Amino acid sequence: MKKLFFAVLAAALMMPSFAQADLIVAGRINNGTPDSFTFFALRSLAAGEEFYFTDNGWTGTQFRGASATDGDGNENLIKFTATSTIAAGTLINSTASDPSWSWTTTGLVPGATSGSFANLALSSTGDQIYAFSAAASLPLFNPTAVHFVLDDTNGFEASTSSNTGDFPATGIFAGAAGVSVNFPVSGGIRLINDNVARTAAGWRTYASNTANWEANASLASGNFNISVVPEPTALLMVGMAVAGCVVRRRRNG
Repeated sequence: MKKLFFAVLAAALMMPSFAQADLIVAGRINNGTPDSFTFFALRSLAAGEEFYFTDNGWTGTQFRGASATDGDGNENLIKFTATSTIAAGTLINSTASDPSWSWTTTGLVPGATSGSFANLALSSTGDQIYAFSAAASLPLFNPTAVHFVLDDTNGFEASTSSNTGDFPATGIFAGAAGVSVNFPVSGGIRLINDNVARTAAGWRTYASNTANWEANASLASGNFNISVVPEPTALLMVGMAVAGCVVRRRRNG
């Protein structure tokens, strides 16, 4: 029985964890007033959860222009807050209001002496959108995990201008998803919603494939279908419960 317990424990611990890649950016429009983008979560979001989005490119070590005094870097920063539980796959628009969420688009970035929240201003000659988690103070300077990167410049590179940005897939990018597409950059691009149910890992793979994106003046509509699978911790608890029950039965027998 000890062998069974430790086999279950090892299997659960060996399962991959994708806690850092909770969001998918599903499209953008860069000639709007204001510019807009959509995203969806790969798990349900609880009230109070916050995420950030920026069009500042990653230099290889930080978001370009971010500092201990400059809160918005060389471009813009916007904050999303879930105000109630949001189901996995719900499509959220950066310019849409809803009782379940709110956007912070004004006001000084906490911890900074300059730089305010604002809607992203996406360049019509190429840009990136980074979805990330961060500390509440100086979030652009203190990111903790990147979830997704949408690039429309046909390639990632260390950021040296407002058009460039990197995706190193290490450090805070580890486990993140990203895609770099090569479409006419003025207007809209979107992830094709084929209404197929996929796990979180399946959607990360799907969204990272350029074949699943299209140039379209309209952003995606409808929600994305997320197949829910047990978390590793849940499987571990089930395995421990099963092992414990068998042990008790043997002792009582």
